[in-house]
Amino acid sequence: MNQNFTYEDLKYNRSVKKAFFEVLLEQTETFYIHCLNHTKLLIGTRGLLDREKKDGIILVFGPYSYRKLDWNEEGIFCEMNFGKWESVYIPYECIFRVFDKAGHFMMQFITMELLEEEKKEEKANQEELSFDIPDKEKKRKDAENNVIKIDFSKKQKKKKE
Repeated sequence: MNQNFTYEDLKYNRSVKKAFFEVLLEQTETFYIHCLNHTKLLIGTRGLLDREKKDGIILVFGPYSYRKLDWNEEGIFCEMNFGKWESVYIPYECIFRVFDKAGHFMMQFITMELLEEEKKEEKANQEELSFDIPDKEKKRKDAENNVIKIDFSKKQKKKKE
C-alpha cells in the first residue's frame, strides 16, 4: 500500500498489533507471524533471503522456536532458532498477518510507512523505548552465505558380489 500515514496512525496500528500478539501468546501454544521486508526488521546475522525480501518471512512462535522474549510499544525482541540462536527484532509496522497453528484464527493488517516529517517525531520517541540490540547482530551479512544447507539424500552402498 503506497499510502502515507501520520505518527498517530502508526501508534494506533502498533497498539492493535501488540494486543493481538499478547492474546496469541496467552491463548495458543503455536502461532505464526508473517513479516514483510522492513528497514527495522532484524533477523540476526542471517538476514532475509531474496525471496523473503520480496514476499516476507513467516516466523513460528512455538514452545521451542524462541527464547528471551520481550516486547514494548514499538516491537518484539527475542532469539529464534535458525539452526543456531539468532537475535530477532520485529517492528509492529512490518507485521502483515498473524495466524494460529490450527487455522482457526487469522488477521491481516496493513503495513505502514511514515511521512518524512513524522519520522523525526518517531525517532525522538524511539530513544525512550528502544531495545539494546548487540552491534554484531545489527551487521547483516550476505544472506545466501548464512543459510545452512544440508544434503539429506542417502548414498547407496555398492553391493559386494
